[in-house]
Amino acid sequence: MPTIAITGGSGYVGTALCEAFADQFELQILDRRKAGASERTFVQCDIRDYKQVERSISGCDLVIHAAIIQIPEINENKRLAYEVNILGTHNVCQAVHMSQRCKGLILVSSWHTMGERGIAGTVDETFGLRPDMVEERARAYALSKMGQEAIVRLHDESSKDKVFGLIRIGTALGENMPPMTAANLFINAALRGEAMTPYAHSMYRPMLYADIHDVTRAFKSYANKILENKIKATGNSLDHIANVYYPEAISIYGLAEIIRDSITNLTNGKIEPKIEVVKKDEPMLFGPQSKETMKLNMTKSKELLDLERLTPPKETLNRIIRDRMRNHLARSQ
Repeated sequence: MPTIAITGGSGYVGTALCEAFADQFELQILDRRKAGASERTFVQCDIRDYKQVERSISGCDLVIHAAIIQIPEINENKRLAYEVNILGTHNVCQAVHMSQRCKGLILVSSWHTMGERGIAGTVDETFGLRPDMVEERARAYALSKMGQEAIVRLHDESSKDKVFGLIRIGTALGENMPPMTAANLFINAALRGEAMTPYAHSMYRPMLYADIHDVTRAFKSYANKILENKIKATGNSLDHIANVYYPEAISIYGLAEIIRDSITNLTNGKIEPKIEVVKKDEPMLFGPQSKETMKLNMTKSKELLDLERLTPPKETLNRIIRDRMRNHLARSQ
């Protein structure tokens, strides 16, 4: 059974990948802290320390790199973010490069590298990197993802026998998504009978979403193809990039509308959530038509990762809300 190392395996996406991979692979979950990992699979590893990384992946056939300092911590400690996000990524790639056993690495990247504002025309893997076209709070995160992509791609360009690929995922919707994401905040507020409160200045911001199960399917497909030598080094890193998100942008306000309608339908009208737009002293960055200017081309994800169908966010949100209502009912009995 192949062994896969997952850096940042205690995070949201990392944990989902571990759960999805456990039936097919031996796992080494690399992180500074243990969360959701068994004693057998957890390896304490600070990716800022090259020697620790080298030891931790020595018996692995593939690495999935999901480690990153996230928002809001990335804005509170930018030096730490640089050391983990950039130097750490260099260490992981270098360790894979030097390994006699490891066949490659797949980076968990993000759609935010292409920006949020002024997206127009066909969007595919060649669209480009625009970290300054995001909200200020997300700029360091977008820069970090851009830096990680550059490191991974340069290793891929120079490698003759290993694959250094990446998947840019949409904002992942799932049962255990981080508490401060808009979807999580809106669902919790609505189920408590409180109003959902999008901000006026960002209510029309176009978002690209991915079901967490589609994300794990994509990485499992990619991992298997590398391990089975169905994807090989080509010298052109663009060959090894794929975007995974539902091919329709949704505004923050539109997200609140979907959640409102879902809860209203699932409760047969017993709960009818309200949406109250909060005005702040911020300029309007997006208009009602912002999400209409982009055309999302998902051909590469179908060809490279065999993803014929991606789950619509409405379907994902319905599932999450239904599960939370069922769990709440079970706890109250």
